Amino acid sequence: MSGLISALALLAQGATANPVALQDEAPVTAELASTSGRSYAMEMNFRLRKMSVPDTLMDIPFYSSEETALNYERPKIQGYAMGLEFVTKKDSANGIFYFEFADSLMKEGYWDDREGESDANHQDGEWIIPSKNLGLLTFGANYAYEAFFVRTEQTHGNFGLSFVVGGGLGVGFLVGDVYYIAQGDDFTPAYQRAAQGDEPDGLKPGVIPVVPMVDMNAGLRFNFGDRAVLRLEGGMHTMLYYGATMGIMF
Repeated sequence: MSGLISALALLAQGATANPVALQDEAPVTAELASTSGRSYAMEMNFRLRKMSVPDTLMDIPFYSSEETALNYERPKIQGYAMGLEFVTKKDSANGIFYFEFADSLMKEGYWDDREGESDANHQDGEWIIPSKNLGLLTFGANYAYEAFFVRTEQTHGNFGLSFVVGGGLGVGFLVGDVYYIAQGDDFTPAYQRAAQGDEPDGLKPGVIPVVPMVDMNAGLRFNFGDRAVLRLEGGMHTMLYYGATMGIMF
């Protein structure tokens, strides 16, 4: 009888054990839940970014539309970059490896460079025509340091928030072509030749086929559950950018 009483007492003690303490011992993130023996987590993400070059920077080598006083707006250099990321993550260190295509949204238009003349001639610029498939195919790698505001362990794996900052390098390969129309031999302005339907004079000289990608990034990282990841960030991706990245952690 005393043995039966002792067994019932042990069962009662187990049933009333602190459930929070038991939960704290359970894995609550993808890193802790991993049974593969890895000491780091991995992510597979989709990223989307809006990229552009500010007009104030382009005003240095080229005249603005207001300065030329012509009825032709200087095109804006801008585009969308879409691609995939593979991320390795351990504590506060993140290694980000990306592949993407940056699709140009630049329209054709008139560009008049600054010749350094006191009496500028705004009739000798060029009409630039990008092909419809113009863009950059880019590869690169970044490092990001992560500072935690709310760890997923503090919310039992439900939510996490952190600040990420870092940078890296990559390379972009030009896809598509850039054509131009120059001032005619009879001094007909390029914009007038384009308006009357003249064919391009050829490929624009000086367009480099390979572009270095310099990255400086900062933003917020959100964890939902122990799998879903969202980053909202901005900075420099050779051009200025802002965008979002989302995916899964495993």
